[in-house]
Order: sequence, then C-alpha cells, then structure tokens
Amino acid sequence: MGEFDFIERLKRAPKEDVLSIGDDAAFFDGYLVAKDILIENIHFLPTTPIEMVIKKLFVSNISDICAMGGYPKYCLLGISIPDKYTFLDNIVIAINKMTENYNIELIGGDTTKSRSDIFLSLTVIGKPYKNLLKRSGARPGDLVYLSRSVGLSKVSLEKELEVVDFNVDPYLHYKNEPELKLSKYLSESSFVSSCIDISDGLGRDASHISKQSGVRIIVEQNKLDSSIFNGLSLENPIDYIISSGEEFALLFTVKSENNEEFESACREKFPDVRSIGYVTEGEGVYLKDSSLMTNISDSGFEHKI
Repeated sequence: MGEFDFIERLKRAPKEDVLSIGDDAAFFDGYLVAKDILIENIHFLPTTPIEMVIKKLFVSNISDICAMGGYPKYCLLGISIPDKYTFLDNIVIAINKMTENYNIELIGGDTTKSRSDIFLSLTVIGKPYKNLLKRSGARPGDLVYLSRSVGLSKVSLEKELEVVDFNVDPYLHYKNEPELKLSKYLSESSFVSSCIDISDGLGRDASHISKQSGVRIIVEQNKLDSSIFNGLSLENPIDYIISSGEEFALLFTVKSENNEEFESACREKFPDVRSIGYVTEGEGVYLKDSSLMTNISDSGFEHKI
C-alpha cells in the first residue's frame, strides 16, 4: 500500500474549526502543527553528516508550516540512538544551531535507545502570519507559480547514493531552506488561492492541489527552468524538475485578476518566483509541450508501507 492511500484511509471528517489530514500541517486553536520522521538507512545513510540530517529534519517541518502561510514557534523532539553512535555532542550542537537559526524554542520530546539505527522525529508548532494557505481553493483561470527552480535535489541525492558521478554536492539536498519570507508575503496578501511545498516532487505535490481543489493543473514545459543543470549531462532534465523531492520550494496558485499585481511585486521582492502554468476544469496534473499533454500526477516519490 502507498503512503497516500494509507493516509486517505485514516481521514475522518474534521471537527469544527479544525483543519486536519489533507494539508501540509494541522490547524486548530490558532496553531499550526507539522511532524516529520527521519530514519537511518531509509531517509539518510550512516555516512551522512549528522548536522545535515538535523537540518533537513527542521527544514522539512518548517517548510510545511510555510506552505500554510505560517512561521515556527516551538518544537518537540523525539530521538532514538543506538549504542554504536558516540557523537552525541554533534547532535546537540546541530539541534541548538537550528533552533537559533529559525528562532524556535525546543519545549520537550522524548529520548530512547535504538537497537541499530538512528530514529529522529520532530513536531513543529507555528502560527499563521495572517491568511491560512491550503491545498484547496484553486479555481479554473488561476495561474500556477513556483517559488524557485527545482530539480537539483534529485541529482544531489543520486550523487550521494553513487547512482551518478556529476560534479554536484552530494549533500545539497540537505541544505535547502524554507520559504519563510515568501510565506509571510503570500499569507498577508489576498492573492493566493492554494499552496503546497515541494517535498515529494512537483508533479505529485501539484496533484494534491488538483485533488483537494477539484481542478486540473497544466504545467507548461517551456516555462520550467533547466538552466540550473548547465554543465550536467542529464538525459532528461525535465524529469528531474517534475519529480525531484525535498526541494522545499513553494508551489502555489494566484487568482487571475491579481496576477499582474503579484508579478510586479515579485520582480522586486522575490525575483526567483516564476509562473509555470495555469488551472483549468478537470482533474490531474499535465505537462504541456506544444500540443502534447502528458499526465505527471504521479511524478515524484511515495513511500510504500
């Protein structure tokens, strides 16, 4: 069974004033809550520097808060470490660095011993800047935007796994930053109709907006930025752009009547933001190349459980 089918089976009708399963974070009593888990030999290698792992643990959760139009305030840490791991000081230093960098207060959690691998769990609690951003809300006629170019995380992961031998930092995919400043702007504007972060791949994450909003999303291939791969001999750069996960860029839709004002503001404040497509009636996510339309709803990563 795939993780998304499993999640669907867990869904229940939410209580009043509660936003639960189906978005990047839960929302209740004015708070946003996100949780992520990283496990050695599943999400990272024993050779991966622990400071890189801790950074990704924080960023993946903070990015979920950003995708909802919020900022982080508190966190709870769960950690299980085997006896073989003797560098606890490195973990403490890495955690303290992250809480300082993102102005988060560590308020609790749990620690235990593991038989073999490191297990890390982080819960981040945040608050919305103003308007709550959700995956639902996109409507036909809206334009689709991406906060920055994506694709290098997949190349970097393949380099770490020794699948490719390109001149790329193998730990680049651990170094992505959450879109805190853009999240604030999107939340405080009235332009955005839906939003998600790119954690599983552009195609697959766009499909969550498509499903939650009941619309079709068209991604225009000629608007995707492949210049980030200059110097790399990739056989199919577009595949990396639409399937690369753990990018933590924001994918969002803007109401058509606001797109000119939005783009004018972005040219000055957020020059990396680019329009990559539009919303129509229908379902699914399609890559448009001239007259050819390819379904990319499943382009990305999904755990099998």
